[in-house]
Amino acid sequence: MKSLKKVLLFFVILSGCSVFAQKVTTQAIDKPAEGKSLVYILKTGAGMLLNFRVYDKDKFLGAIPSGKYLVYECEPGEHLFWATSENRDYVEANLEPNMVYVIDAEGQMGAFIASVNLRPLKPTEFRDKKLFYQVVKNDTKTIYQPSQDDKAENIAKAMEKYQELKSRNSNKIAVLSSDMKFENADKPTK
Repeated sequence: MKSLKKVLLFFVILSGCSVFAQKVTTQAIDKPAEGKSLVYILKTGAGMLLNFRVYDKDKFLGAIPSGKYLVYECEPGEHLFWATSENRDYVEANLEPNMVYVIDAEGQMGAFIASVNLRPLKPTEFRDKKLFYQVVKNDTKTIYQPSQDDKAENIAKAMEKYQELKSRNSNKIAVLSSDMKFENADKPTK
């Protein structure tokens, strides 16, 4: 009888451990308020000690440090997202209402400090879904709060550079199309 109790106790402990050892594979994400759009801006790659400053055209969204990501609710429609570090990088976006989009502010080795590359993530790409899953799982969410910081000079220079790139039909301006919407941050499977 004692050995039966020991065997039962072993199985109870083993099943309890397996419940705790299960990996999280599904993760809900924030949804926008009715009629709004939501953009997740991740920070990955090089430049761990740098904060990339992110904007929506002439609106300063904030500086994103390593280990954090920004959630920004906005009006649907046309947007120009850009980030700055050693360089400036741009994403033209067309956002639908009630949808969620993801942009990666990826740090890359620059000449003196890390440069930033804004890259819209595609929900159809395994590596993009995996990156979104990992960042939401491991990093800390920051929700956009309006800032009183005067960034007028930086914004003016960035808009001038954007117009120059646009006039040359530069391929340095990425596009986030309305069909690049994410439903969740679940762990992708192949």
